[in-house]
Amino acid sequence: MIKELTYKETEKFIPLLEKNPSLNLFFLNNIKLLKFGTDYKVFHTPGLLMMDSKFLNIVLFKYDEYDKYEVASFIEEKKPISINGPKEALSPLEGILQGKWDISYPPMMSVTREDFTKCVYRSDNLSFLLTYEDFLETAELYSKDEAFSSGFETVEKKENWAMNMEEEMEYPHAACGYRIKRRLIGAAYLAAATKESAMVVGVLVDKDWRGGGIGTQIAQEITDIALNDHLIKRLCLFPSGEEAKHIYSKLGYKEVGEYAFFKNKSIVTN
Repeated sequence: MIKELTYKETEKFIPLLEKNPSLNLFFLNNIKLLKFGTDYKVFHTPGLLMMDSKFLNIVLFKYDEYDKYEVASFIEEKKPISINGPKEALSPLEGILQGKWDISYPPMMSVTREDFTKCVYRSDNLSFLLTYEDFLETAELYSKDEAFSSGFETVEKKENWAMNMEEEMEYPHAACGYRIKRRLIGAAYLAAATKESAMVVGVLVDKDWRGGGIGTQIAQEITDIALNDHLIKRLCLFPSGEEAKHIYSKLGYKEVGEYAFFKNKSIVTN
């Protein structure tokens, strides 16, 4: 039977979540970053926690076997845009939800300050991204890449993203870019950031400048800023492919398991 938890009831599960702080980063950090009851609610059925957020997203945490039919029914009733969590939490639902959801299981990598290794020089072309203008330029960069363009399709979406990014740049958020003759040709930033952990996202180099090590410099810079300037304890990311895995491995990132993203095909986001 699925039951909505109070904050105190949710707190009791934190030690279990912290046994794998990388794969449970979104669940743990949402507890710290969002307002309980307003921004998110937590539901429980034996073996599983479900965090239902205001972003129409449900994050799962599995600590034992659970009733997959009951959970699938609950999810379909909630009609979220997406579901995510460690692969072991979502994979039991795949056979039931298949056909209605786009399903992917990307590998996750993680690094701590102790494991981080600088493998390339720091270029003078690197700099912080701090202002609305910086982020508007970053949004334009992302909009031109097929893998990153979702959410940047219109001028309004780019402007809203740039505005939100500027507002979020207080500690422990951070973003950096790589410029050649003042033109931004690469970027990366932190998301879901707390003092304990953060996601490195948006690592991108303009296609005309790839293959020269700029991506490695950007990845190293944002990692260095997060771990050694902001003193965040742990960083996680999703490598885009084998070449990216190799780059991150040189910096000290290690694979920690597979994560799951189920995207609702029936819901079109604007």
